[in-house]
Amino acid sequence: MKTELIDIIPTACGLGESTLWHRKHRAIYWTDMPNNQLWRYFPQQRRTEVFPTAENLCSFAFIENSDWLLCAFQSGLARFHPETQELEWIFRLPKHLKVRLNDGRMDRQGRFWVGSLIDNAELWTEDPTQRGKLYCLDRQGNVTEHLDDIRISNGLGWSPDNRTLYFADSPRYEIYAFDFEPDAGTLSNRRVIATTEQGIHPDGSTVDSEGYIWNAQWGNGKVVRYAPDGSVAGEILLPIKQATCVAFGGENLDLLFVNTAKFGLNAAALKEQPKAGHLFVYQTDTRGIPETRYQG
Repeated sequence: MKTELIDIIPTACGLGESTLWHRKHRAIYWTDMPNNQLWRYFPQQRRTEVFPTAENLCSFAFIENSDWLLCAFQSGLARFHPETQELEWIFRLPKHLKVRLNDGRMDRQGRFWVGSLIDNAELWTEDPTQRGKLYCLDRQGNVTEHLDDIRISNGLGWSPDNRTLYFADSPRYEIYAFDFEPDAGTLSNRRVIATTEQGIHPDGSTVDSEGYIWNAQWGNGKVVRYAPDGSVAGEILLPIKQATCVAFGGENLDLLFVNTAKFGLNAAALKEQPKAGHLFVYQTDTRGIPETRYQG
C-alpha cells in the first residue's frame, strides 16, 4: 500500500459524509450533513459548488441518465434535484422512532441499502424499541428491513465478487462481514472481522478492486486498510481526529478522497486541528470499483 497526499480542499465542513465520484461529471460529491448542504468539487477546474438541502442529507446515490439523486434524508428516502430543489418522497421512517437515516450505498444489482441510527446513547439500553435498522430499496421501489438492534450504522460496502457485505456499528467498535446472496439480496453468517479501540469509531468505508476495505475512523484520524480477513494491511494518519468517509475517484479510480469533520470540536481542538472538516486527496497504488447507479 502506497499513498501520497496530493491535495487538501479547504471546505471546513461540519460533517463530510457519503463521498462519491461521478465519472461523467468528473467530480466528487459529498454531503455536509449538519449544515444541510450537498457539495460538488471538480478537481480539474478546482471548482466547488454547494447546494442547500431541506433537511439533513445523510447519504445518496446517483441515478442512471439523470441529474436527480436518490437521497437518504434524516426522515426518509427521496429523489432530489440539487439545481431545482425538487423533492419526491419514496419512503418515510415511522414517526414514533427516535432515529434518523445514515450511511447508504448501492449494491451492484441496483439496490440502495441504508442504515439508521440513534443519536441518544441512553436509548441504547433504556428503550429496546428504539433501535436502528438496515433498509433496502429495490429497483421497483419496495423497501425491506434486514438488520435490527443497530446503534449507529456505517461502513457499507461489498466485495468485488458481490458475495460479502461489510458493515460497521460505530459505538460497538466492530466491523462485520456477512455472506451476501446477490440475486436475492439476503444476508447471513454475520461475523466480526475487525475491532477498534474504545473511543475509536469505525465510520465510512469503501472496497478496492483487490477486495480490501478502507475504513475512515473517528477519534484517531486514521484511514485503515483491512484485508478481507480483517488483518491490517496499511493505514493513513491524517492531521485531524475525525475522519468520516472515503471514496476512490479520478480518471483511473486511483485517487482516495477522505472526508473529515469539525463537528463537536471546541475552540481549543479547532486550533489544534485547523484542517478539520477539509477534504484530503491521496494518490494510491490501487484502484476502486465504479459505483452502481440507481435505475428505479
